Amino acid sequence: MQLRAERERLGYTRDQAAERADITSRYLAAIELGEKIPKADVLVKLIRGMGASANTVIYASQQEADDECERLARLFLQCTPRERKLIAAIIDTILDQHRQEDTPDEKA
Repeated sequence: MQLRAERERLGYTRDQAAERADITSRYLAAIELGEKIPKADVLVKLIRGMGASANTVIYASQQEADDECERLARLFLQCTPRERKLIAAIIDTILDQHRQEDTPDEKA
């Protein structure tokens, strides 16, 4: 979510945006930092209060992810079949490692 970037682009201080949404600036800071996830009604108040675009606030990060995926696909297509196999193996290894780190140890 790109709430802070949109708030700054529109020229609102954190205090001003929070006041328009009837929330504290501390709560808004926590939302912008990803520490809190706002309920839908709060998000709507923030977006409407600033006159922001919901698509920009909510979907901007998805667009960035899509752009990165397209870039990786273009690079991947430039590789030889051997390089593609190597890249796939590296990605598999990285993902396996992350899955192991995220899975708590089971004790019998």
